[in-house]
Parts: sequence; C-alpha cells; structure tokens
Amino acid sequence: MIATRNSLYTRLVVRIGVVLAISAIVLLIAIWLATRFAANQAYDRILTGNALQIAENTWYQKNSVTVDVPIAALSLLAPGDKAFYAVIDPDGRTVAGDIDFKPVIPWDKLKDGPVLYDDTYGGYPVRIAIVGRRMPVAGPHPWAVIVLAQTKTARLSFAKSLTTNAFLVTLVMGILTIIAAMFTLYQALSPLTEIERAISKRDPHELSPLSLDAPVEIHALVTTVNEFMRRLAMHQAVTRRVIGEAAHQLRTPVTALLSQIELLSMQTQEDKKQTHLARLRTLTHDLGSLVNQLINHAMVQQRAETTPMTTIDLAELVRTEMAEILSNHAERNLNIAMTAPDEPCLVKGDTTTLREAVKNIIENALQYGAVSLLHVEIVRKQKNWELRFIDDGPGIPSGDWRRVRKPFSARSGGRSGASLGLSIVQEVMRAHKGKMQFALRETGLFMVILIFRAQG
Repeated sequence: MIATRNSLYTRLVVRIGVVLAISAIVLLIAIWLATRFAANQAYDRILTGNALQIAENTWYQKNSVTVDVPIAALSLLAPGDKAFYAVIDPDGRTVAGDIDFKPVIPWDKLKDGPVLYDDTYGGYPVRIAIVGRRMPVAGPHPWAVIVLAQTKTARLSFAKSLTTNAFLVTLVMGILTIIAAMFTLYQALSPLTEIERAISKRDPHELSPLSLDAPVEIHALVTTVNEFMRRLAMHQAVTRRVIGEAAHQLRTPVTALLSQIELLSMQTQEDKKQTHLARLRTLTHDLGSLVNQLINHAMVQQRAETTPMTTIDLAELVRTEMAEILSNHAERNLNIAMTAPDEPCLVKGDTTTLREAVKNIIENALQYGAVSLLHVEIVRKQKNWELRFIDDGPGIPSGDWRRVRKPFSARSGGRSGASLGLSIVQEVMRAHKGKMQFALRETGLFMVILIFRAQG
C-alpha cells in the first residue's frame, strides 16, 4: 500500500514561501541597517555643517572669545528635534549657549576636524558634533570649542519611515511572487497530470510504452515507467506462453489416462486388465513428473524475480546434492567422481534454484546419458567458476543444443515428458547472470558446463 503524503505542488509552494519569507526578513533587516546608516550620515552632515557655521562666526577680540550665532545654524535642524549648543573658550568658560551643557571635550582630536558621538543630555539621547576653532592664545588648549547637540527623534523617524515603506513594498512583491510561483508550479507540474491521465485511461491489458512529450526533468520517470511496462509485458507473455504450453502438455497425458481408465473398465480378461493397469501406472508416473517439472519451472521463474542472492560455496552445494541423488542409484555400477579446488568456490546465488539446476542435470545424465561414468569438476577460469558434468552417454546432438534450452521442446528418442529439465537450468543461469554450455571432449565424453562469476 502506498502512503499518501502532502502533494508535490503543496510542498513546493510551502518551500518557496519559506524561502521568500526568510529572504524578506533578511532583506528588511538589511534595509533597516542601511536606512539607519544613511539617515545618520545625512543628519550628521547637517549637524556638522551647522556647527561649522557657528565656528565661522566665532573670533577672538580684546582678549576674549566672541560669537555671533547665526539663526540659520539652528533653524536648519530637523523640526521636532531639540537642539542644544555651547561655545566654550580656551579657558573652559561657556561664552554662549547653554551654560549647563558641558560634554567631555576631546581636545587632542580637535585638530583633525569635527568630532561626532552619541550621548545623553536632559534625559534625551542626543547626537553631538564638536568643532574647534584655533584662537591666537598661548596654552595647552588654544581652541574655541563649538558644541552642537540634536536629539535623535527625526533621524529614527526617517529610518522607520523608509523601513516601513520597504516592508510594504516587499510584502506586496512577496505576495505577487507567491501567486506567480503557484501558477508557474501548476504549469510546470502539468506533465505529471498528463502521465496520470494517460495511464488511468489505458485498458488494464495495454502495456505498450507511453508516447508523451515529456520535459527533460521527468523524462527519466517516463522511461522508467515504460521500461517497467516492457518487463511486465514480457513477463505476462512468458506466463501466457508457459500456461498455454502447460495446458497443452497436460491435455495429452490426462486424455490418455482417461482413455486407459475407460478401457480398463470395459475389460473382462485378466491379462488385458493387467496390461491396462501397467499402462495406467506409467501414465500416472509421467503425469506426476510433468506436474513436478511445471511447478519447479514456475518456482524458478518466481524466485529469479524476488529472492535476494547470497554467497554460496558451489562445491559444498554440488557435493550435498550429488550425495542425495546418487543414494537412489546405489545399485548402478557407475564410475562416479567429483573434483574441486581446496579453496571455497564462492558464488552469488540462490541455494534453492541452484540445487534444482544441479539436480536436473544429474538426473538427466543418470536417466539418458551416463552408461558407466559420471564425473563432476569445478575449475577456476580467470574470474569465473566452471561447473562441469561429464558422462559417457550419447549426449545431445550439437544441432539440438539451442533447442533443448527452450521449454516444451520436442524430445528425441521417443522420450516422454515436457523437456523442462534443461530449460529450468537455462532459466536458473539467466537469473544468476551465468551461462550453460555443451561440449564434447576428445575422448567422446559429453559435458554440460555451468559458468558462474566468482566471488573474491
């Protein structure tokens, strides 16, 4: 069962919205800092300019500092702000302005130009500009100092106004961007809806590839779906063929069995009854063998698609299977031998289907091949293991080597059965990405060779 999660469309919209929200927050913080910096610079220039105007109207006359404060120097400051000023002579006396307004004077920095810093006066946060004008006097501080302070209400209000306007613009643009993104995503994801419609409209038995103009980003998805349908179609074709051929193979022995039963029921002579009974036993045995082969063939095909491979010692598997099979043929006078390297013959495989393949080859050799000799060899050939089954029987004619790999192929020599033994072996080797080969030795011995990819 497939678990249902939020739609891809919703997830993309949410993620884009989160990215835009984070970007907007970062942008607003940057705008706030930038506007405060710009406002401070602008207001600092005005404040410094006004202080310089007062300094220009300050002079030394008759052994004292005289100042004529221009009205414009204070009127140009921002409305709504409070302004404080003081003019201090070289002796530290206030000659103009607020007598109580005496901030700390950085005497050593006056020669470098106006000095600006933040402070508090009268309970207000203020920005202070200090300008020094050199006087013709002797002493450690030959400066007339002009101190001009302004509260920070206007500059903060200006920065807030700019930030608020930027916030409104960002909010409107963000909403418009989200709407545009939703529409764009809907259009961008429409090919997925087309794929859904194309598949849902299909007949359940229609497995031909989808024919769609898919964007590059989902072309791999369409290709994967087409490849899956191709494999499913191939699997269904094989299943239909096997079922059809199995039905055909079963029809003949079942019909013969029914005929023998009918003949037996009509027979009155004892010797003829025994003949029919013997025929019934043979037909029943053949039918049981055919059913077993059909079941094994289906089992091999099913396990090839679903069973994971494990590391197997090929020599140990073959040795165990030979001992089990040959125990039922102890009465036969056969030269039986198995040779294998001392090292483990490791391969990746499925124990159940490999045992079935080995069993079919050995039983075929015992039933149709080996007269007096049956040898098994395991040989390392570069990166492969070769499992060889050798007997002294007539073998399979080279002209039939291709045919006997297919299920239900015609059997030579009047043999009964469905010819599934070697086709099962072929199916097992295909699932293990190996090969089944046939060969004749110079001595006339026949070989069936299974080739596996070695592990390690």
